[in-house]
Amino acid sequence: MSSVHLRTPRIIRRVSVLRVTTGGVTQHFPPSAGEVRIGRAAGANVVVPESRVSRRHLVVSYDGGWVARDEGSAGGTWRDGAQVGEVVVDGDVELTLGGPSGPAVTLAASGAPGAEPPPPASTIRVGRAPDNDIVIDDLLTARYHARLTPNDGGWFLEDLDKHHQTFVRGADVETAQLREGDVVTFGKVRYVVTADGVLPVPDSPSSGGLDVTDVHYALPGGKVLTAGVSLDVAGPRLVALIGPSGSGKSTLLRLISGELEPSQGTVRYQGIDPHRQQEEVHGRIGVVPQHTIAHAQLTARKALQYAAELRLSQDTTAAERRQRIDDVLRELSLTDHAGTQVRRLSGGQQRRLAIAFELLTRPSLLILDEPTAGLDPALVRQIMTGLRELADGGRQVIVTTHDLAHLDRCDDVLIMLPGGRVEYFGPPDGVAAHFGTADWADIFERLNAAEPPPPPPSPSVSSADVRAWLDRLNPLTLLDRMSGFGRPPTAPAIVGPQAIDQRRRREQAWVLARRQLRLIWADRGYAGFLLALPMVLALLTFAIPDETGLGAPISPRSTEAMRLLVVLVVGAAFMGMAATVRDLVAERLIYRHERAAGLMPDAYLAAKVAVFSAVVLVQTLILLRLVFWFRAGPEDGVLFGTGKVEVGIALAATAIVSALLGLLISALVATPEQTMPPLVVAIMAQLVLCGGLIEVTGQAVVSQLSWLVPARWGYAAAASTVDVTDLVPNAPDDVLWSHNPAAWLGALLALAALGTAYAWLARRRLRAT
Repeated sequence: MSSVHLRTPRIIRRVSVLRVTTGGVTQHFPPSAGEVRIGRAAGANVVVPESRVSRRHLVVSYDGGWVARDEGSAGGTWRDGAQVGEVVVDGDVELTLGGPSGPAVTLAASGAPGAEPPPPASTIRVGRAPDNDIVIDDLLTARYHARLTPNDGGWFLEDLDKHHQTFVRGADVETAQLREGDVVTFGKVRYVVTADGVLPVPDSPSSGGLDVTDVHYALPGGKVLTAGVSLDVAGPRLVALIGPSGSGKSTLLRLISGELEPSQGTVRYQGIDPHRQQEEVHGRIGVVPQHTIAHAQLTARKALQYAAELRLSQDTTAAERRQRIDDVLRELSLTDHAGTQVRRLSGGQQRRLAIAFELLTRPSLLILDEPTAGLDPALVRQIMTGLRELADGGRQVIVTTHDLAHLDRCDDVLIMLPGGRVEYFGPPDGVAAHFGTADWADIFERLNAAEPPPPPPSPSVSSADVRAWLDRLNPLTLLDRMSGFGRPPTAPAIVGPQAIDQRRRREQAWVLARRQLRLIWADRGYAGFLLALPMVLALLTFAIPDETGLGAPISPRSTEAMRLLVVLVVGAAFMGMAATVRDLVAERLIYRHERAAGLMPDAYLAAKVAVFSAVVLVQTLILLRLVFWFRAGPEDGVLFGTGKVEVGIALAATAIVSALLGLLISALVATPEQTMPPLVVAIMAQLVLCGGLIEVTGQAVVSQLSWLVPARWGYAAAASTVDVTDLVPNAPDDVLWSHNPAAWLGALLALAALGTAYAWLARRRLRAT
């Protein structure tokens, strides 16, 4: 849970404001809050995550003054070593919960006799740093996150960090005009705007938990996956989802997390719709898929480090991120394995590491899909015990499982029928009474024999719906919308997130680029392949008899220049494609998970392009250096003083554009194994259509097809520099090979256009994935 500290009472300009301090964090509550709940439950106004504290331990209510009452807690409420049931808050009152040595809570009322009147309204600054007016102890919040300035319309909000973590009515904003009643979220802590400032939104049973109401989900073909599911989960709970295959368990989890949108019904978590406000729930809901979501080459700590840089506020220091990672590793008993590569972790450790990724942002709802699948009984017990501890720490945990041996550790069990209907939802000890048997084999046999669900009811269309639809088509209405007229007068004026997106994209791309370099270095076999490839290609050039390299030939019939350029250009194309063709598809599951947690596809692709462009550039330099050690380069260039530079630019451009083609292929195929056929076809096309092996000029269709491969334009640029048409008497009379700046620059522009097209198509595919 994030903690909030209002540094001074000037923000809430009320007398008799209750001040609650625990764990070094202070919160303020006005009399209008009614009652303030203190306990271990996530829905409490003040959460004390200690096992000795009851879920609903203490209630402080206002009736002319503040009074604290124990709610029948197991360990009791204590003051000065004596147990108390009711205490009047007439000054600073220090209480301990769960026993005389339990966690301390200090209560005070700012409106007590002699209290100073509040100062006049002024600017409010919000952030993680202790000198803010509102201090939020949460690493999703920036050190200086936002500023609220009073004006005639209410309050003007400025996002000082511009990191996509300030929301007004569910929209991420850079600036906004706030009015009384608006709800604004900093990181994942919500406030309601008043005439005097902002107040923390008190979590209630209706807004502090998970509320699923009559949710249906059907595929476009009509097959029903969930039908009429309703759930109400309040407070810290461990809920197990069980049922036969095809009962919609995983579908229900995806509906709750916001990945799928229901065909009918609603999902709310803490009052937020995860389908409409996905950015706002990223830090609140953690989703742990069944598959591994960490790169196998990285150590557990390194994998968490990059995840923390992507998910937490960009102004968190390395020390803050390191401390949060240490806390998560300790919480999941992974500290001793922090330096172990992910591929060397056991199955249970990898499952706990997947949970660790989500705990970085301290989510209050954790969703796990089959975390015990494929594990031995000892590891299953270990995982379920860990989930029980997470729930006891103040979280809601929902887990699908086929393991029935540890359901007694759960608070509730949700049993689903084929077709996605709920058969039972309640405590584990009520299952036998509901089904009339405790034999799970009999229960599952009965579930499998259940009748399939009826198709979802077709929504009826009323006359009001028809009128609303016609009104939307009214030209005057459309003009009003375009011009801005007709807006509700109370809607906040919000400046869109374009600038936020640009900064966030750059920050994520930088983190991902560093991670990609680390991945290449950590996979020594792959790094060795990338380094050896240009050396092998350089050796292949020795198969061509050496006379003068790319210089003027001694023999008038020599074709050495044309053949050498074929090896160099097609080799550069092969280096580019080989480096990238398996990259995106191999990371697809990780990419999907990171994207659901806020990763931007453009940042992901930009990091790949930058890193692999640098890699193939180094490969090209190695190839050229080795070749030109033994063979002469071109005598002069068409634009620069030396032809070697121009040939190097042509080969590097060919390799980079081919790397983009490899990324496109990787984005299109479904599995890494499927990359081989398109890779072979693409390399053969580069070899045949480059123009140096087979004449393509003047051949209908073939000539046009050659324009689509990078090697055609890379060979044209290199041939233009070398002046192949003049050096080789029998060379094709290809206008693209003309020894002049226009031909050379034209080939490079064509390569740039091809690379842009490949990158654009890959981007579209990533966005659709």
